[in-house]
Amino acid sequence: MPRSRCSARLSGPGAELDRRPVVVGAWAAQARGAPLLLLGADAAPGAGKRDASRLLSHASLAVQRALGVAAEPKLVTPGVEALLVASETAGLLVLGLSARWRTQGVGASRLALARDARSPVLLVRKGLRAGGLVPRSGLTRFTWSVRA
Repeated sequence: MPRSRCSARLSGPGAELDRRPVVVGAWAAQARGAPLLLLGADAAPGAGKRDASRLLSHASLAVQRALGVAAEPKLVTPGVEALLVASETAGLLVLGLSARWRTQGVGASRLALARDARSPVLLVRKGLRAGGLVPRSGLTRFTWSVRA
C-alpha cells in the first residue's frame, strides 16, 4: 500500500502549538493532494498529564482556515513506538526542533523517529520569516540583523 499521508507531530498538552511542523506538513499535504494527519499525545493520568485534544483541534482549525487543508487529528500513546505505528502510512513525517537543538541536540525521541520511521522525516526549526498560519497583517516584508 503506498504511503500517502503527511504527518505532523505536535507538542504535548499544556505547551503552545508548534506551528512549524504543522505548516510544513500542511504545505506538503496540499502539494501532494494527500490528507494531513496531526498527531498529539494521549492522556497520561498516572503522570497527571491531559491529552492534546485541545491543541489538535486548534491546529486542525487553523490549517483548514488559513491553508484550506483538512487535517485528521489523532491522539497517540506518548512514546516513540506509538508514533512510529501511527505514522506507518505517512509519505512524510514532519517534526519540530526545540530552540535548544544546537546546544542540546535533537533529542532521543526525534532521533529514534528519524532513524526508525518508514517514511522520510523532515526536522524543521524556527526561522526568520513568519509561517503560513500568520494572518497577512502580521507578515513583514523585510528582515534585519543588529550586532552590538
